Amino acid sequence: MASRDFTDPVERFLGVYGRRKDELLGPEVLSAPGVFEGERRFLEFADRDYDVDRHWAFRIERERCALIVVDLQEDFVNPKHPMCVPEAYRQIPRVKRLIEACRALAVPVIYSAHNIASDCCADFYEFWDPIAAGAIKEGTAGADIYHEIYPRPGDRVIRVKHAYDSFAGTDLDYVLRDRDVKTVIVCGTLTNFCCESTARTAYFLNYHVVFGSDVNATDNALAHEATIRTMRRGFARVLDHQTIIDILSNGDRMHDEARRERERRKAGAAVSAPR
Repeated sequence: MASRDFTDPVERFLGVYGRRKDELLGPEVLSAPGVFEGERRFLEFADRDYDVDRHWAFRIERERCALIVVDLQEDFVNPKHPMCVPEAYRQIPRVKRLIEACRALAVPVIYSAHNIASDCCADFYEFWDPIAAGAIKEGTAGADIYHEIYPRPGDRVIRVKHAYDSFAGTDLDYVLRDRDVKTVIVCGTLTNFCCESTARTAYFLNYHVVFGSDVNATDNALAHEATIRTMRRGFARVLDHQTIIDILSNGDRMHDEARRERERRKAGAAVSAPR
């Protein structure tokens, strides 16, 4: 299916779902007073809401954070390897700065490495021809962590990872809980597969999630943006790597400001509400 024009949220919705304008619900059926009236306004509201940062949701406390570096392996990062993600390769300097900052601040750095073998391949061989041909094969050099950000002694590496999700069938949750981690910072590749899957499960396991906007990479801009918007609206605080480093170093002023602003808006809404 060809890519669609994603500039107008209503036209986009109609095209994706195969609906006509006259099928949209009118304000007499669908309304939320003070927010939207009718489905057209609802779609516009929802589209805007995906771009609203929820920095008020939780405070990032350095002492309870861990950085999860998802699948930045030779086969996914090295341009000479079969499944290289070029943007992941370009982001390595940023990821390296984030890793080094976390180490300097005593924030645990935990790596995951996706690896597949014939007896733990599920449907991967059917969906991914390069994997069927030997990419990220268990025990191979291509499945190892990319050399420029290689783990140091003391860094935890989750090597028994056979699914997109870094928690599925691994000891990641045990490792995080043993270190009293409450907030996970997610970076890596692919944004919309292993990184998103890991972030979602972290959220479901009651961790706070920070998702790096410029240290997660995939092979399609729309797919990356879809994950970022979904994370922002319901799963994570989305921050660039420099802001993450600043918060870990100097405290979470962004949360405090967002919290105060949200309380002011709530108070203003209560005053203006009809009686």
